[in-house]
Amino acid sequence: MVQRQRAMDTVRFRTVLIFLSFVGFLLPATGLVVPARALTYQPHSPITIDGNAGFTSANGVTGGSGTSSDPYIIQGWDINASGIGCCNANGNAGLVIENTNASFIVRNVYVHQGLPVDEGIILHQVSNGTVENSVTSQDYFGIAVDSSINVTVTGNTVYSNNPYGIYLYQTSTSVVSGNNVYSNQNAGIFLFSSNNDLVNNNIVYNQVVIGIDTYTTEYDTFVANNVTNNGWIGIRLLYSNYDLVYHNNLDSNGQSPGGGQGSQVMDSPTGTGGATPPQNTTNKWDDGYPQGGNYDSDNRGQDYCSGPAQNICVYPDGISDTSYPILSEFVYNYAAQYYYITSDHYPLIRPFTTTTTLPDFQISSSSSPTLSPGSTASITVTLASIQNYASQITISTSTDAPNTSVSPATTVVSLNPGSQISTILTVAASSNSALGTYYLDIKANYSSLSHTTSVTFNILPASQPPPTQPSKKPSTNAAPPSPGLATLMVLLPIVTAVAIASVFTVSVWARKKSRGEKKDREGHNRDSGTISSGTDG
Repeated sequence: MVQRQRAMDTVRFRTVLIFLSFVGFLLPATGLVVPARALTYQPHSPITIDGNAGFTSANGVTGGSGTSSDPYIIQGWDINASGIGCCNANGNAGLVIENTNASFIVRNVYVHQGLPVDEGIILHQVSNGTVENSVTSQDYFGIAVDSSINVTVTGNTVYSNNPYGIYLYQTSTSVVSGNNVYSNQNAGIFLFSSNNDLVNNNIVYNQVVIGIDTYTTEYDTFVANNVTNNGWIGIRLLYSNYDLVYHNNLDSNGQSPGGGQGSQVMDSPTGTGGATPPQNTTNKWDDGYPQGGNYDSDNRGQDYCSGPAQNICVYPDGISDTSYPILSEFVYNYAAQYYYITSDHYPLIRPFTTTTTLPDFQISSSSSPTLSPGSTASITVTLASIQNYASQITISTSTDAPNTSVSPATTVVSLNPGSQISTILTVAASSNSALGTYYLDIKANYSSLSHTTSVTFNILPASQPPPTQPSKKPSTNAAPPSPGLATLMVLLPIVTAVAIASVFTVSVWARKKSRGEKKDREGHNRDSGTISSGTDG
């Protein structure tokens, strides 16, 4: 019995061992990997990197090779910027990177105590750089990007710096996104002579003077920022051109103007000289209809109507029926004049969120006709208003079928609020049209809104019945299967079969061994009995 129990225990142990080994084998395939612990800040002296050769471990580089797919990483450092003085190489900051074109990421660093003259992080004449998830506090500039391109500043916490939190100077094609910027002395985010940049999804509040400020910028976009409780102005465009500001939430700005006229927003374009203030601006404070403009907490407009002219009543659309005036400041002989130069034409009634449903329309068609050479077929297209959208919509068509025409090639339909309307298109195949399955792309657009639908149609001989399942246009948006899931789908049947076979083999081997031992004992007992009988005789 003892030996049998030991054999059974051996089988159980080996079975469990095999199971655990295969579980360990499967974990990498399924992607169930235990994440590494988050880094904590480690003290580091101020860092200066001048040129690509400066990306070394001595300068705080913790990984990477500098390519776009494997950027240099500088992370995890606590840098006290106090007492650097002027100058640390070509800048006086806790962390300086300059004159580089290698890709790099500054991540999870804490740079602080640089006041009154030392800055937090400086990027000077760099490209392909990122500063993310870092903290700068009580520095001269929190994060400064100077004479650079293709830089991203995202997910950082920037507070109690003097004068600026995040500062871009002569920097283009860069992004300032998702930062928490508060309690900086002058402006939270300031763009100076910087062009074609995107400032979006930032939380900017409690700056002493201005939330988001510009000076001589062009073609920058400010969208979906929450700008609240900044002392003089929420967002200002000063001597700037062709900037676009929309979907920002502006609340309680301008409550502490400090001698000027406080305002949620301000647009002050460049004058022509003399005492006459400019009378027009190239900046835009909304993205047209139905995208809309900004939410201003002091807007007293109401929402009863809809449409580009806000004259289709009573159909509210989430946009104020009246425009919101934009204040301008003009200074001559040190005296300020305030007047209104432009408007947000489509101010939002409620704060903008990523789930806000703005007026829109959709286009669809369930047709899938079959025609023969020399014949025609009709296709019905339906437009539907969403959120009381209303406009004149242009429908245009194109097809990949040779020797085939569509009429009308272009048509205009009027869509009323909350309604839907259908229009008929005619597809005509000439006598020499090639047989096959083709696609008709139907595009509907108004202003910056554009939607497209595709219809399949077949050109077959007149005597041939239509196919029961017309082919579908291949999707260009289909996502490839997950590598981990694909690997698991391939390996799981194999692993399962091997595991079962292994357990079965071990069980059979154990049983054979047990039976062999049992036979040996029985044979031994028989042999013992024979010897005993012979002795007694």
